[in-house]
This record gives sequence, C-alpha cells and structure tokens, in this order.
Amino acid sequence: MSDDAPKVMWSIGKIAERDGISKQAVSKIVKKLVAEHDIPVDRDGRGRISAVSLAHWDHHRGQFTNPAKQPVRESTKGKPPAADSFEEARRQNEWLRLERSRIEHQEMAGKLVRRDQLDASIEMIGREIQTIVARLPNSADDLALAVSKEGAHGLRSALRDLAFKINGQVADRLAEIAGGAPKTEPVMEDDAA
Repeated sequence: MSDDAPKVMWSIGKIAERDGISKQAVSKIVKKLVAEHDIPVDRDGRGRISAVSLAHWDHHRGQFTNPAKQPVRESTKGKPPAADSFEEARRQNEWLRLERSRIEHQEMAGKLVRRDQLDASIEMIGREIQTIVARLPNSADDLALAVSKEGAHGLRSALRDLAFKINGQVADRLAEIAGGAPKTEPVMEDDAA
C-alpha cells in the first residue's frame, strides 16, 4: 500500500467519543504521538490539529474498535440510520485495517524506529563527539611547534593530521557504542491514560 493512499482521519472529539475518554486526554496523547512518532494529522488554518490518522492512533494506543459495531447513542435511538452509515463504516474499517497492516509490516521489516530511542541515541552521540573535540586544545603546543618550524604549511599539515586523528577517534567511539547496543528494542509500554 502506498503512502499516498487515503487515510481514515478522525477528529479528536470523535476519537474521544469512541474511546470513552475526554477530548483533553485525546488531545494530550495526540500531541505526544505527533512529537514522538510524527503520526499523520490534518491542521486547520491556525495550525491546530483538526483530524488524526485513526490507524496510527489505534496502532500506538493498542486499541481497535470497529466503527460498524459502535453502540447506539441515546440521541440516535428511534431514528433510522443514514442510508450510507453501514457502508461508510465498512469502507473506513477496510482502510483502517489496510493502514494498520501496513504499519505493522513496516515495524516488522525494521523500517520504523522508536523516536524516543533515536533522540536519546543522537544526544549520546553528540556528547561523545563533543568530548573528543573538547580535547583539541591539548594539541596547541604541537600546532605552535609546527608553525614555528614550517610556518603556514607546517600548520596545515599538522591540522590535517589532527583532523585524521579526531575522525578516527570519533569513528572508533561510535563503532564501540553501536557494538554495545541491543539488536532489538523492547516493546514500548503505553504510559498515557
């Protein structure tokens, strides 16, 4: 299934009603999912989230409810259902099922990464590189000696050697970090209520 396939997009209010939780709780969870997992959303003219991909919501929340099996609300009792309500529910259900299976397939194929783990890794790598670069002033005497002996040419040569040494240290440290990393990540627990 391609990424440009239609997605079932629901409003925060509709999700809140379906799942039996407050709009504020849904809004809070959606903001977290957008920040951590970049789930598809539609925004209004002022940049506020107006609709959320239902498949992504359900995938990350670990919930799935067939819209055709929703309980009848008090306000709709006694009224005939809209002519296309069951067919629309089935159509959305099929798109939802396809979208969820696509997400699960990407997850199994290793094409999805956990945003929290990626952010932590990037931060750790940045600190390691900063630590190596921070040792650069320790080479001041060697660089000064190169300038005094051979001038600008000597400095260029010493800087080239120093850059090669730093690049090697960074590569060695990153390989060491990668070697100690687990091959798979544990399943992420849903901590939002």
